[in-house]
Amino acid sequence: MELRAVLSASLAGLAWSSPTWAQEIPIEMKGCYSAETTIIDRAGDVIIGMNVVRGVTDHVGPASFPDKTMHDCRVIFTASKAGVEFSNRCNFVDAQGDKILSVATGTRDAFQWKWIAGTGKFEGITGSGSAKTDAIYPRANPAISGACWSGKGTYSIKK
Repeated sequence: MELRAVLSASLAGLAWSSPTWAQEIPIEMKGCYSAETTIIDRAGDVIIGMNVVRGVTDHVGPASFPDKTMHDCRVIFTASKAGVEFSNRCNFVDAQGDKILSVATGTRDAFQWKWIAGTGKFEGITGSGSAKTDAIYPRANPAISGACWSGKGTYSIKK
């Protein structure tokens, strides 16, 4: 009976102990990309399409992360007279080949991003924030466009 009491107390103590969480670190980023668009369908003034987006992302200010990462995204969007809404899935790769996987949703003007997984030095990464489009460039042709963006948020790496 005494052993059960000790085990119960030990298990109760484990249930109340808090895990060690990584510190949330502020981050500010900027990036530019080109996008190749494919129209999936259209009805009246509404277009459903997808983009293959490739570009670069870098840090802003004295931070050293992310430093010159390449990003590759698949985007599904809906465009109408009311504007453009999208959802994407991206991977960011640094010079050593380490990756961060992300998701984002929003409009052409403003969006929310979230880091959901990573490899190598980014294993265990999470993070989120908001971003905005800073410049939209003239189309190279009807299917090729480009833009630059900037954003802020926080991240942590749980090891």
